[in-house]
Amino acid sequence: MTNLILLEHFTSQSNIDCKQDILILREAMNIANTIIENFINNPNLTKLFVLRNYELETIKSKKVIYCPINKKNTYEKFLNKFEANENIILIAPEIKKESINYHHKLRNKFKLLGSNLNTIKTFSSKIKTLEVLKKKKIPVIEFSKINSFLGDIVVVKPEYGAGSSEVSLARNESKILNKKSVIFQKFYKGIKGSFLMLCSEGSTKVLCCNKQIVKINSGKICQTGCIVGGLETHRVEIESLARKICKNFKGLSGVIGVDIVRSKNKWLVLEINPRFTSSYCGLSESYSNETVQDISSFYLTKRFSDFKPKFIKPSTYNF
Repeated sequence: MTNLILLEHFTSQSNIDCKQDILILREAMNIANTIIENFINNPNLTKLFVLRNYELETIKSKKVIYCPINKKNTYEKFLNKFEANENIILIAPEIKKESINYHHKLRNKFKLLGSNLNTIKTFSSKIKTLEVLKKKKIPVIEFSKINSFLGDIVVVKPEYGAGSSEVSLARNESKILNKKSVIFQKFYKGIKGSFLMLCSEGSTKVLCCNKQIVKINSGKICQTGCIVGGLETHRVEIESLARKICKNFKGLSGVIGVDIVRSKNKWLVLEINPRFTSSYCGLSESYSNETVQDISSFYLTKRFSDFKPKFIKPSTYNF
């Protein structure tokens, strides 16, 4: 039996501006609540300590203990009350290196259940991600750190970013300024997808294969949801890609999200997110209960099982 601490960045802040951050906060709540709902059903869990702002809604369960965050009682103060070597699941964005900073703060006291720090540093950077994947001969999109010719339209992203935040489309013209801490990517018209995989010491299993729902409006490109299980017909190819990634990056551990795009009958990697992502929220609608429990069992027992995910039906999850 195991105790866990759940620390999600956006929902554990002392002061939350619900009007300004409503979309980000809603999705952060969805991910955290889905973890809570799934983990409390696992018999291996004793208690789940959730650090959450006192104004936000909670899920009632005998297994869940909330640590109410406010201006006087910050998440740091609550964490100081825990004994050393407690297990913690951290969900933090790559924006402004938040995930890296949390790992530096927590790793000396807690057991962080997930990828190691060096792996977090690599995959938090969109530039480093594509560079190291390319060196390992893993298929990736065309990209550049400067505004070089990648096609008529380019995608401009912050190097350290998450989701669709500050992502824009632009005509590839000389007037696009080269800026520090951004990446220029070729725009692909093919199918956009993603998959979640569970990783452990070089081993992996693909949990779900998803088709992304993407909208383009006024020079902005934004993912608004996904069809969970929408790319199951491509599972064999996606599993091959997942094995290549995990074999070459054995520091990946736990649930990992990978964004992909279809080009010339091949899947190319856009980015890798070493954490729970939004598609996890739709997993239970498209895959078996055993698939969902297999994830929580990995975090609670630290054992990578031989269980193979069972697909039921595709479902749409809107962010």
